[in-house]
Amino acid sequence: MNIFSKLNKLTNLTENEKTLVSYMQDNPESFVKMSALEISEACFISTSTIYRLCQKLDLTGLSELKVQVSASINEYLKENNSLDYNYPFNQNETQNQIISKMKELYEQTLVSSLNLIDPEQLKLISNVLKNTQHIDFYTSAGNIYFAENFKFQMQEIGTFINVPIEEYHQLLTASTSNENHIAIIVSFEGRGIIIERIASILKTNKTPIILISSTNENSLTKYANYHLYLSSNENHFNKISSFSTRLSLLYILDCIYTCYFKFNYDKNVQYKLDAYKQLSEK
Repeated sequence: MNIFSKLNKLTNLTENEKTLVSYMQDNPESFVKMSALEISEACFISTSTIYRLCQKLDLTGLSELKVQVSASINEYLKENNSLDYNYPFNQNETQNQIISKMKELYEQTLVSSLNLIDPEQLKLISNVLKNTQHIDFYTSAGNIYFAENFKFQMQEIGTFINVPIEEYHQLLTASTSNENHIAIIVSFEGRGIIIERIASILKTNKTPIILISSTNENSLTKYANYHLYLSSNENHFNKISSFSTRLSLLYILDCIYTCYFKFNYDKNVQYKLDAYKQLSEK
C-alpha cells in the first residue's frame, strides 16, 4: 500500500503527529531530503514525534519512512489533483472534452486503487482461496455483475464460485457456511440492507471473510479476516454514476484472479485451451 494511503488510514494520531503528516503530504519532495532536526524545526514538533509516527506505521525509523515516501511520491502526486470524481464533466462540454475527462478519471482511479493495494493482503487472499473447498461471493445491486464476471473467470480454470443473488438465498448460504468456506463480501460502506447480518452469521459459523470496501468507516470491518480497499473518491450517492468505483472493483478482482491464476499458471492455461477446444468441436 502506498505510504500516503497508510497515513490517511491512521486514526489515533496526536495533534503533533497530524501536523507532521500534513507537512509530509504538502511537501513530500522536500521531506525526503531533510534530517530529523530540520523536519522538527519546520513542523514545530519534537524529533520524538517523528519516531512515534514511524512506530505507528510499523517502520524501523526515519530512514525507512523517507524511502517509502520517495518510492510513493510519483503515484501520490498523480492522484492528488483537482478531478471531480462525482461530476467529471458538465452539460456544456463537447464530446471530445467528455472523452478526455473520462480517460483522466479512469487513469486517476487506477492510480488511487494501486496506492491502496496491500501486496501482502493480496498474497494471503490468493493463498486462502487456493486452499479452500468452497468460495461464496456476497454483494448487491450493480456489483452483482462484477461478481458474476469473477465467477466466469474462475470457472474457466476449473474453480467454481457460488454467487447467491436473492436476499433469502444469501442468508441461507451464509447460514449453511462453515470453516471450509471462504466468503468474499463487496460493500462500499456496509450500507446493504442485510449485509451486516450476513457478515455476522458468517463470523459465527467461523467462515473467513475477505472484505472489499471503501476506505470510509464501515461496520463490516470488525468481521473481516482480510481486507482490500476500493478507490474511495466518489460520494456514495451524490454523483452522475459509479464510474470510479466500478473500475476500481474490476481492477481489484482481476488482481485477485491473476494472483490465483499464477499458482498453477501452465495448468490453468492448458485447462482453458482444452475447455474451449471441446466447445469448438462439432
